[in-house]
Amino acid sequence: MTEKDDRTVSSALGGGESVSRLRKAMKKVMGKSDDLVSKMLSNLTSIQACKDAALTGDDDIRLLAVCRLGEFGAEAFDALDISLNDDSPLVRTAAAGMLAYTEDKAAIGILKPYLADNTETVRDAVEFSLGWLDKRAKEKDHGTQIPEKWENPAQILLDTDGIPLKTSEEVEVVSTYTAAPESLEFGLAIQNNHLEPIHEVSVKVLMYPKESLEPLDPLSQIIEKIEPGGFEALIFGFKVTNESVEGEFVTSVHFIDSKGEDVAAISGNIFARSLFEQLLPLEITPEELLSLKSEMKEWNREHSLAVEAKELFDTLKELFQNWNLHPVQSESTERENVFMGVVSGMAKGRIHDNKLAVTLTVVGRVKDDLSKLRIDVLSEDPEILHTIASVLFEAVQRKLGVIEIDD
Repeated sequence: MTEKDDRTVSSALGGGESVSRLRKAMKKVMGKSDDLVSKMLSNLTSIQACKDAALTGDDDIRLLAVCRLGEFGAEAFDALDISLNDDSPLVRTAAAGMLAYTEDKAAIGILKPYLADNTETVRDAVEFSLGWLDKRAKEKDHGTQIPEKWENPAQILLDTDGIPLKTSEEVEVVSTYTAAPESLEFGLAIQNNHLEPIHEVSVKVLMYPKESLEPLDPLSQIIEKIEPGGFEALIFGFKVTNESVEGEFVTSVHFIDSKGEDVAAISGNIFARSLFEQLLPLEITPEELLSLKSEMKEWNREHSLAVEAKELFDTLKELFQNWNLHPVQSESTERENVFMGVVSGMAKGRIHDNKLAVTLTVVGRVKDDLSKLRIDVLSEDPEILHTIASVLFEAVQRKLGVIEIDD
């Protein structure tokens, strides 16, 4: 595949530095109207929405999501790596191009295994992307990943203390969080597995979802001493300011060991989500819900699950009670050895009153351990459509202990 120096990867492979360029490229690829492509793009406004759509959308949505992921750089490498295994050669080709678009040397290691792809177009795209990266890629800092919307220094706490030269695996740090209506608690548990005490344990929250949380406690705290085998826990309280909480908590834990040296513990990070806790059931009739549809953004996806349809339907009804959704419809029927069930509910946000509607449809043959689940989500907030669908499906899988079946 000949490299073309006078063109960028984004234009050669259908990516985009801007929405207008991406819209034009996708319109040609998918043959869809400009308005429809614009509507599809309007739902892909965050990296998590793009990741969810790249995994679960139809062919067109997955392609759009992959092209958008390229704009997030190294943050999107995990999702782009997964997309290189997509069933669609077009999606795999786009994923290769988006990795090249990042001009990051770390992308080379991701791409190389896919030189053996079973589709020639994909192999050519991978080869082209590797050649592009070989000439233009640069070493980039892959420390704590900060999304673009958090790059303002005022939105992140920077650790200005000296960085310890030593790291200890003997001090174990576990992060957790608990979400409640209009509040969230982030917790750190610190276990000292050393044979000697540790002192002046400094714990700092370096990053959190600032768009949706407001700290109620100081984000830097000190534990004076933890004895050998001892355990201490800290809780950081946050007020929820947005109905969709989604993002990473990044922390640092430093201490002084028995030799008086500054040491860092491996503290890592944790991804936090809180959605249904921030909702209130909204009483509404099926007719009123139907009239509201034109005012709301919509998204749907389908899954095949290795479970009998009636068992899946009963599970959905049970889960609905935990999702703060007012039941609008719950009915099922059996006809000609086929079971079909529908359950739907409505809610509104506790903070901004954004309306949300969810409809789950189950279809399957009676006494057959295979069923189809369709998830329809309507919301006045387009940014949470994909996230809500993902959270719902993950909850169903956890409850049933089943996995999705490829069609």
